Formats: sequence, C-alpha cells, structure tokens
Amino acid sequence: MKRILIVLIMTFAFAGVYAQQQGSVVPDNKLYSKFQADDINNMVNLLPQEIVYWNWFANNGYVVKKASMEVAQKFPPLKFFDKDTKLAAEEEVAYDEATFNIMAYDFEILPDRTNVYRIGDTGYIVNIYSSRKLVENYNRFMGHE
Repeated sequence: MKRILIVLIMTFAFAGVYAQQQGSVVPDNKLYSKFQADDINNMVNLLPQEIVYWNWFANNGYVVKKASMEVAQKFPPLKFFDKDTKLAAEEEVAYDEATFNIMAYDFEILPDRTNVYRIGDTGYIVNIYSSRKLVENYNRFMGHE
C-alpha cells in the first residue's frame, strides 16, 4: 500500500492537471487485478487522472527481458498480488507475452533505480522502472515536458 501511495503522490506532484475530454475515463481491465472494483469506481469518479496514470503504467511502466538463467536467478521471484489481503501470493512460473499483466503481481517501485524480478525459472526478468523514470516517461506521454 505504501508503494502505491508513493507512486500516486509522485504522479500528482509531477503529472500536472489532467484535462478530461468528452466522456469519462475508462479503466483498463488489467487494473482489476490490483484494485477492488469500488476503488476503481472511486478513482474514475473522483480522480480520473489516477486511472489515466495506471492505464498507462499497466502497459508502459516496465519491460520484460530475456536473460541467462545465471543472471535471472540473482533476482527475487515475481509473485502474484492478492488484492483482498494486499499481500504477495505464490510465484509466477511461466511467461506469456500475450497475456502478461504487471498489475497482477506484487512489485515495488523504487525512487531512483529500476527494480528487477525473475519470472520463475524461465530466464525472463521484469524491470519495473524507477519512480523518477516513470514520472519522466508519463510526463512525456501526457505532453508535459
């Protein structure tokens, strides 16, 4: 929860004001893996810029790379996130690019460096961008440079 709060504070501090266009913001279905439906509805109604940010993050806040098994084993395992208990659950053991949803996992966004997790024994690693890099990339996406 603390990690999410830090990201939200950074987003609001640097992302600027979101100018909502016609209609309402539509949450990406991936968000339902991380947030309760009531929380998403509250964001849509009260803070639509949060939904815009998390929609963007779900597709742009990380990168998956292939690494040697030796390198991958140096990183902690990527674990599923239980949105009811807000705790990490079992490890992910497979990677499918077509269905991968970062929001389904427990991850930490670090302030000044990328955080890396391994995906089971697949040789794939997930790099979660630092909050600094996320703010830069998000501001560029929003045209606030």
